[in-house]
Amino acid sequence: MRRTSLLTLLMAGFSFAQPLAEPAHLWDKMYYIWLFISVVIYLVVFIPGAYFLIKYRYRKGVNEEAQHVKDIPALEVLWTIIPVIIVIYLATQSFAFYKTQRTAPADSFEIKVTAFMWGWQFEYPNGKQVIVFFNMYEDPETKSILPFDKIADTAKAYIPAGVPIKVLLTSQDVIHSFYVQPAKVTEDAVPGRITQMWFKINQPGEYWVFCREYCGTKHSKMVAVLKVVPKEEFEKWYGQPIDSANKISLNKNF
Repeated sequence: MRRTSLLTLLMAGFSFAQPLAEPAHLWDKMYYIWLFISVVIYLVVFIPGAYFLIKYRYRKGVNEEAQHVKDIPALEVLWTIIPVIIVIYLATQSFAFYKTQRTAPADSFEIKVTAFMWGWQFEYPNGKQVIVFFNMYEDPETKSILPFDKIADTAKAYIPAGVPIKVLLTSQDVIHSFYVQPAKVTEDAVPGRITQMWFKINQPGEYWVFCREYCGTKHSKMVAVLKVVPKEEFEKWYGQPIDSANKISLNKNF
């Protein structure tokens, strides 16, 4: 049973199926590359080491004197060159993944996000806004975070499924960090500066956004919900008239 579970996990890790969110798949690929190389290096070092430990262990009357090991220059060169090649590969592969993770696709849908203690303002290109505060997600009695089905849709930021989302970030007060859980990406929101990140969630559903930078007493409850819907449903929501009476401008940095 354990072998089956481990095999399933490894197959899932190396799967080429469409991922739930991007660029999370790049993090996963890099993780499994490092894991594979680490296991191979461990086995290459451990197995001969265990063999020599047993073969040349001290035994009275047999191995009482230290044995001279003949120098093999070719072996010295080999175990220097191979690690160098591995390090160069990991560095170049990691940089290639990082560049993709940091460069938003040209067809990205741009959203401006302003962080504040303790909530988020999402502003869309047509001026539509969604502003969420930490207490919108709290159970008034237990003060715990509500499940998705108990949170009003007006307290959720809509985004289209399968579309790259470019996020421009800033903060109104202290440093926050915008963490999109399914995409495994995070970026600091810094007062007076505009930072950026991108992600894409392929499967419709509802997903958490957290603040990953400690920002005060309500930091643990500074969350938001991304409501990922099919493109047609998003366009319908996006095209709804903007209620100017409810339009609040928190953002002074964009």
